[in-house]
Amino acid sequence: METKRALVPGMTEGALPCIVFMTECTFPYDVSETDGEHLSPYADQETLEGIAADNAYVHWKVARFFALNELDDSRMDTGWENTWLSEYPLIIYHRDRGLPRYYEFRVIRDDGTEIGGITCAAEKTEGAPVQLVLPFVHTIAEENARAVSRGSKKLLDTAYPGRLLMEGPFPGRSLDAATGAEATTVYPPSMKGMDFLEAASTEQLEALGISAEALYQQYRSAEQEKVRELAIFWEQVDELSDKIRGMSEADLRTAFGDEAPHPRGVSTSYSDTYLLTDWYGKETWHDYPVYCGPNVIAFTMLGLGTMSGYPGIPTVNNQSQLASYYQAVESRMGKGPKLYYWFEGESLDGWLRTLTRGRYRLGAHWGIPLIADHSWDGINRAIRGNKLPVISLRWPKIESFSGGFHYRTVIGTRKTKPSLSFKVLWWTVTAPLWSEGQYRMHDNGADNRNWWEGPSLYHFQAASIIGLVR
Repeated sequence: METKRALVPGMTEGALPCIVFMTECTFPYDVSETDGEHLSPYADQETLEGIAADNAYVHWKVARFFALNELDDSRMDTGWENTWLSEYPLIIYHRDRGLPRYYEFRVIRDDGTEIGGITCAAEKTEGAPVQLVLPFVHTIAEENARAVSRGSKKLLDTAYPGRLLMEGPFPGRSLDAATGAEATTVYPPSMKGMDFLEAASTEQLEALGISAEALYQQYRSAEQEKVRELAIFWEQVDELSDKIRGMSEADLRTAFGDEAPHPRGVSTSYSDTYLLTDWYGKETWHDYPVYCGPNVIAFTMLGLGTMSGYPGIPTVNNQSQLASYYQAVESRMGKGPKLYYWFEGESLDGWLRTLTRGRYRLGAHWGIPLIADHSWDGINRAIRGNKLPVISLRWPKIESFSGGFHYRTVIGTRKTKPSLSFKVLWWTVTAPLWSEGQYRMHDNGADNRNWWEGPSLYHFQAASIIGLVR
């Protein structure tokens, strides 16, 4: 296979490929707070329309339309009754490119209090319209907010949403938006699956089990198909963009308000839902924050209960017992990087075998997960056939290349079919959109902890769990 450019400057040929997993994605967001005055530097309409003039970007009104739909869907789960979205978003920029990456709309109570956020893609190539639902608000010091509003500083995607940073006084430096303190941690940029495939060296690819040219091309084809399907989705949305942008605030309130009748502006039908009940019933149990590798192994065994073979595994939602359990698993496994399958105990496969006393293993061999390209069909078949979870790996998105590789546990699947509906005089026009398969995900809190997730350009590999004794 042709050797490709190393991902990390200074890495030489023959260097250990495990630099790909320098650190795992850690648990909850580091939400900065401030006791001083703070403001939200919403973008002005002129700036937003300037961005929308480039067809590569999502019009901010289209983004808000999908964010309002997400708000309507999330109210019961988040306690966001009697809330609405900010009219304009904050713009989060690419640190290196200086171009818009996200629109963050704030969730606001009737009394004006900001209590959360819904972050949407600004660039169509970023992925689905809604990227993140944030159950918190990053505060921004008044001085920093005014600098952003004046256009002299930008909010940055670096470490977002775990931290909200902004441009510092010197190139390449960044500040905490809440405190103004300099951010000393180095946050390399995130990357999609195709970014990695085109930048990785042979050694880095082999560390992930991609050792043959044919397998490498299989991964490339899978990533190209994701890009193609995403482009089709945005073409469908673009055809309806004028109608969405033409909706008044009253129209949007009618469609997405607390008392909105259904079907509304976006209606989504779900079918063929399958959930692993032993895990779904425990996804809201106290989940002590540990690194993502130990989390997926601990949660997998938790769903298995006494069948896991792990001595003293909690069987009730007792906070003290669960905290001790998650800490014990992390203490055994350690906080260091873990591949799916590498040197026995230092891999997810090795630790699953060790901690379950040989009862379970991963569907992987020498680093090659059996669901190599994170396909929905493959994951759906594995979950239904084995009646056991699948471990998902996504590329860095939320934090950084060195700290953003992240394992999650897939405990269910379903199919979705969204449609956009618009009332034209006295009749309604309904336009179906691209269908997708979704995953029921559980993680350590670095993403959303428990949520349904659609296809993503940041998905890369998945490994099924197989019972040797059950």
